Amino acid sequence: FAEALRLQPEFAEAHSNLGNALIEAGRVDEAMTHYRATLRLRPDDAEARFNLGNALLATGRLEEACASYRAALALRPGLVEAHNNLGSALFRMGRLDEAAAQFRDALRLRPDYAEAKANLARLQAPSR
Repeated sequence: FAEALRLQPEFAEAHSNLGNALIEAGRVDEAMTHYRATLRLRPDDAEARFNLGNALLATGRLEEACASYRAALALRPGLVEAHNNLGSALFRMGRLDEAAAQFRDALRLRPDYAEAKANLARLQAPSR
């Protein structure tokens, strides 16, 4: 992907794929740079907004992660994982009612989504 970008610096898909590879390598800050480049080239790329949200969540930048997930959902409301991850960010921020609503939205879209079920159960546990 780096070679593709050397040859064609405005290749949005290569930026996105390099971001994914960097995430896998644990190089989250570098990945965010490439997700942002993707979004500069393709502002309506819901997947890149979702991936940027994941990177922001991983670095504890919760407000920014929420904004990125919300932007992804505005572009693609059925992006189940964005509902779940937005719920996780909101949970970490102590915004429990909003988190529960996001987990429920994820489950409404995909009733068998185990991660959202587990997150909602953890949220509703009496000893949270």
